[in-house]
Amino acid sequence: MMEVNRDRVKALMDQVRGIHEGAENQARARFWQIFPHERWEPALIRTLPAPREGGKIPFVVEPALAMWSEILGFDTVAYYQDPLTYLTAQLEMKIYHARHFKDDTYIDKSFRILFAALLEGTVMGMPFGFTEEGHPWLDYAHPLVQSPEDLERMEPPDFHQCGIMPLIHRFYTEMTEALGDDFLVKFPDWLMGPFGVACELRGFDKFLMDLLLNPEFAQQLLRAIVEARKSWQAECDRFLGVERTRGVLGNDDVYCPTLSPALYRDMILPLEMDLCEHYGGIFYWHSCGDTTKLIGDIARIPVLDLFHCGPWTDVAKASQTMGGQGIPLEICVEPVDKVQRATPEEQRRHLQDIVEQIPDHVECYVKVDSLEVIRDLPTELAAIQSWIDVAREVLGR
Repeated sequence: MMEVNRDRVKALMDQVRGIHEGAENQARARFWQIFPHERWEPALIRTLPAPREGGKIPFVVEPALAMWSEILGFDTVAYYQDPLTYLTAQLEMKIYHARHFKDDTYIDKSFRILFAALLEGTVMGMPFGFTEEGHPWLDYAHPLVQSPEDLERMEPPDFHQCGIMPLIHRFYTEMTEALGDDFLVKFPDWLMGPFGVACELRGFDKFLMDLLLNPEFAQQLLRAIVEARKSWQAECDRFLGVERTRGVLGNDDVYCPTLSPALYRDMILPLEMDLCEHYGGIFYWHSCGDTTKLIGDIARIPVLDLFHCGPWTDVAKASQTMGGQGIPLEICVEPVDKVQRATPEEQRRHLQDIVEQIPDHVECYVKVDSLEVIRDLPTELAAIQSWIDVAREVLGR
């Protein structure tokens, strides 16, 4: 089991410092646009790729939390309830990653507070809890918004007391106090886009029907969510003492065929445009679903720093449209069939197919995340190592 105490945290910080300052890690910095801590703001949840001008495409791997818990031997119940366990696990992840995963990940001295996808729904009033295994869950069976009257009763979220915020504040305070001044605990931002939050508050099927049958009510709900988001983020920025210049649109619910291109363009995009204007730009537009038919409209967002090209989105279309406008791509590989269950030759063919679709001028990186233990840990780790070896061969060193 993972050792958890303050002396251990101090020792781990020294190890992370050594890795961070080491020549191997600093050499990897050339692939990325590294933001110094003093320039950090909550929306900066990714590291942007550096211009490559036809050079190597960097790649990264990210095991899921359940895999990390098996690798490092920590309890997921404690991870989400005890700040020192969370902190220790995050530091251990950095050290293990640097020693065992020879990808292009740049090891820094910061980490995010993240309670799955719990924040937005809970601050809007959705009931939540934790499973027996410790994982956060939202009570989707009891949506809050049943009628227009429910919208009228909504109040601005309390940054300190609503939903999961008391737990987040406790984690932030205790972890910041335990770390050295050269480390940064990244306070969470409101990430989920208006559509996803509306589906949580209204119910997925009901809100989809609202978009078609009662669009005025759907717009009222979406606008209420956007105003709540702006209010919460203003309080967040005051609390942290940062000046916001960007927001994030986490849109895992926005894809085809769930939404038609016309519904996205007419009902959702105007709100995303409004948020872009409010912030000054969108740092990251994310959906793991198939957004191929939406890319042309997403690209209309005036300021966009990074676009997530998920496993089912056409890489060539994303490269042509987003890359053509100078917008970098985060290209995600489907983890089960293309990595964990794939032979080295299948891994190689898939990566080569991706590379052939990316023109030299497109800034990008390739990412594999959500890696789970679907057989046993040694088998999965061997598959990850195989993929890293293949990626080195195909993408370059």
